[in-house]
Amino acid sequence: MIQNLQQLSFSPIAVAGSGLWAIALYWGFYPTSQALIQRLATWLKGTTAAARADFWAGMLGVLPFVGFGIACFFGLSLGLGQSWALSLGLMGMIGGGIYELGRRDGQQP
Repeated sequence: MIQNLQQLSFSPIAVAGSGLWAIALYWGFYPTSQALIQRLATWLKGTTAAARADFWAGMLGVLPFVGFGIACFFGLSLGLGQSWALSLGLMGMIGGGIYELGRRDGQQP
């Protein structure tokens, strides 16, 4: 039986760790997230007003990263424990932020 299974619960650590992982994945895959949001905006503009479509495209475009962030946190919690999952989420978020800053700097002429 998995020893860390009893640690999985809806706690502040789980919310913080899942959020860190979601931000890390969002920043790490920023070009993919922007492409997803643009496709959602294009699809929603056919059904709603343009400003409302952009808002909802941004909100819906984040949901896959939140889902994968939750999965990463709970997967690592089962294997390594919550403290490691939280720490790795923080390191991933910092790494994703540095990657995004470097990517933007490389695009400037």
